[in-house]
Amino acid sequence: MLDRIRAYPMIILLLPLVVAILFCERIGVLYPEEKAVYDSLCIHTFIIQSENKPTTQYERYEAKTYGGKVYVYVRRDSTNFLLHTGDTILATTRIRKADSIGTFDYRKYLLRQGIIGSAFVYQYERKPTASYSIPLQKRLYNRLSESGLEGDELATVGALTLGYKEDLDPALKRRFQASGAAHVLAVSGLHTGIIYLLVISILTLGGHFRPRYENQLGRCVISSIVIAVMWGYAWLTGMTPSVVRAVVMVTIVEVGRMLYKQGINLNSIGAAAVFILLVRPLDLWSVGFQLSFAATTAIVLLAKQCERLFHRIEMTGSQKRLYAWLLGTVIVSIAAQLGTLPLTIHYFGYVSTYFLLTNLIVLPIATFLVPCGLVSLLLGGSWLGVWFTKITFSLSWLMNHSVGWIESLPGSTFPASANGGMIAIYYLLLLLLALIINLRD
Repeated sequence: MLDRIRAYPMIILLLPLVVAILFCERIGVLYPEEKAVYDSLCIHTFIIQSENKPTTQYERYEAKTYGGKVYVYVRRDSTNFLLHTGDTILATTRIRKADSIGTFDYRKYLLRQGIIGSAFVYQYERKPTASYSIPLQKRLYNRLSESGLEGDELATVGALTLGYKEDLDPALKRRFQASGAAHVLAVSGLHTGIIYLLVISILTLGGHFRPRYENQLGRCVISSIVIAVMWGYAWLTGMTPSVVRAVVMVTIVEVGRMLYKQGINLNSIGAAAVFILLVRPLDLWSVGFQLSFAATTAIVLLAKQCERLFHRIEMTGSQKRLYAWLLGTVIVSIAAQLGTLPLTIHYFGYVSTYFLLTNLIVLPIATFLVPCGLVSLLLGGSWLGVWFTKITFSLSWLMNHSVGWIESLPGSTFPASANGGMIAIYYLLLLLLALIINLRD
């Protein structure tokens, strides 16, 4: 058993790193330094970073200023225009630190999200929007809109391909969450895996051209291109924790191929977590970070058992492929659900009943929708691009209506709650179960 533990050095490194981050957060080292501009009336320049989130009397935007990111609340009246991502405004206001709400430390919650405070704006001067100030995601999303996509279908494609979720209708988002398909809207390992397989297929001409085992130069060239493309995709989607985790693991796999080693295990997951937390330690409190690593770890721990079960059954070629897909989808869905169940209950307060049915329907659609959306983005308004846009729109419509139908089924969700102690006990039991199963090998 000691040898097995030593085989995962990144897991061993991850534990003290998490403890160090928790300690630094406790003493306030991780947070931005307090600025003198807090609570002092002066002229601020705000660059809008998100679309509006309406409140009772204000439009709320996430904006960037020289002190960091802030929430800007713009009073809703006839003299103020609706702002958009990339707009720059000048306003005389104060940046205020958030106060606690009862026993809830709202200021610390915002700091963990990278928000240093909030500002209320009643009048402002709007500066001309420079093209370079508009985030790349927004510019590409506009290109998708110009290709002919619109409405909920446009918002879904933007979320799946670019990680741009600003235009998602709250009702549509709730349908995805209630049906157990929220992970599809968040660009993650699923989407990264689709892009990865697409790139590999293009570079190897559908698998017909692969460098020989002894041709290390050919292997290195293909792996280097794959790594570069995947990191480009991660940058394109905003370097979210789930995408960075997946791309780091792809990088480890491809470097392993260069060195004649293959496979994804707990060590590669630990390496991805260490890399992300060293660069962005506040991601430890990100819901996406926690759900992504919980799901991936559970999948990896059960993958070997799935493979063993599959090889016990003898079938013909076509039957075996169908069985492999069904078994793989079921096992991965159940493993991911087991890995994320207490976190989902804790953060969202409910459990999705038909998550397995959802994945059997939605995952095949997403497998075709993501590459079709990227091709539509690439070809734009050309005659071929128009056809891909029609296919993309149809797939997105089918996905949206599928999750809507599942969400409408009786008992699609039921309420639940979990505190920190319950979560800790659950994961301890799950870890012990995984150790028992894997130590029998």
